[in-house]
Amino acid sequence: MKKIWVVMGIFVILSGIPLYPQQEHFRRFPPPPDPLQELKLPPIASALLSNGLGVSVVSRENVPFMSVQLVVFAGEVFSSGKLPGTATFAAGMFGRGTLIHSASDIDEIMESIGGTLSVAVNQDYVLVTFNFLEEHLDQALDLLSQMILQPNFAENEIASIKRRTAYDLIDKERDPQFVGKRTLLRLLFKDHPYAKQAFSSEVVKNWNQADLMDFFDRYYRPNNAHIILTGNISLGAATRKVSHYLSTWRPQDIPPVFPLIPKPPDKDKICLIDVPQAKNCAIYIGAAFPTPTVQERFDLTVLNQILGGTFASRLFMNLRESKQYAKFAFSEINFLKDGGVFFAQALDVNPQTLIPAVQEIQREIKALTGEPISFQEIEQAKSFLMHHFPLEIERFNDMGARAAEIKARDGGDEGWNKYYEQVKLVDAGRVFDAAQKFLLQPFYIVIAGDKNVLFKSFIDFDTYDVYDNKGQFQYSVTKDKKGALNEAR
Repeated sequence: MKKIWVVMGIFVILSGIPLYPQQEHFRRFPPPPDPLQELKLPPIASALLSNGLGVSVVSRENVPFMSVQLVVFAGEVFSSGKLPGTATFAAGMFGRGTLIHSASDIDEIMESIGGTLSVAVNQDYVLVTFNFLEEHLDQALDLLSQMILQPNFAENEIASIKRRTAYDLIDKERDPQFVGKRTLLRLLFKDHPYAKQAFSSEVVKNWNQADLMDFFDRYYRPNNAHIILTGNISLGAATRKVSHYLSTWRPQDIPPVFPLIPKPPDKDKICLIDVPQAKNCAIYIGAAFPTPTVQERFDLTVLNQILGGTFASRLFMNLRESKQYAKFAFSEINFLKDGGVFFAQALDVNPQTLIPAVQEIQREIKALTGEPISFQEIEQAKSFLMHHFPLEIERFNDMGARAAEIKARDGGDEGWNKYYEQVKLVDAGRVFDAAQKFLLQPFYIVIAGDKNVLFKSFIDFDTYDVYDNKGQFQYSVTKDKKGALNEAR
């Protein structure tokens, strides 16, 4: 099976030295952006089959390709608390064989239709993506139906998935960036179903065929799924095609998952993740928050853009360009079905600059909650988001993926044809209100690196918890009145 990976970046071209002094004023201020073109995307037309399977179409004429995205609401939140990672395990079996075709057969079929297959798993859902040449729609749907209706969970393929996943995690557990982010998510969602996304390599050995088959049978049901077709096809034709191949997919009652609100710490909590032999360290400062409204999502998106969304945002310009504390410094906002996550990150930080780097990140976050952001900075962030949005869906695959995300998150036209309208409505007052509502809370501060190298820097902290690189708690360190450090397990 051929897979094509395309990496896209933002390239900034800087002009040379000006020839005349009067150009200095021009150099200090960026030129105005190009006029914003009208956003006119094809509608996402939807229907519901008799077995409960949702079908949507994004019509694209004059393209030789088609894309099929299958959203199954069987993310890690549905994994057993005793066996995290089961959702990832089940999703990994896609393409690994059916009762009719072996894994190598599937590879050959995908090759013959000019297709690719990819699977992504997050907390809430699984996204299976087929891309192929337009004339092979029937073959693609036939193959997809076999994977769903006639999976073959062969022991040799199960062993292969377990081995590959375990080796991959073991390798990543040497990376401060990976273990830092994973531990942050685990702490943010302690005693919450979302924590199951942050499983370690040790749980993989417990995966087994019986639990895999039970999970697949329970959650991979049409009334728990949605399929999106992108290409030169109408909704009527799509529903007929999908119904032909998946009408025998039987619905079943799905056990509910009751939403929980993650509990923040009483005060800022500092955690050291020991990654032996790591030369530099990674810093993550984050918080979880309850489900925002549609308007608040756009407010938070603009806020994140200003703080750390690009190479021109506050964090990067401060920690990288000005102070040179880190090679990279950004922030992220992730919206989940039940809540969301905000975090700032500084990567490849020299241990000698660890403390000032943490302080600068805290200062930048605090500044957002202290006073409203200037009109100019708000408008620059909005302009970037609106001009960048068409690039995010410019490629054929990306448009289908965007539509799939909207359906998976129960989103509406606000994230589609009304995107510009929603971004334009954001102003400094709304961003300030969002910062006050979602960022005025204690944060987890996670620092991943070699504890033997970072020990001197951590003397400045009165108390902190130590974890190993698999995320297991080791001990707490507390400084007494005389400045002596005491360990408690």
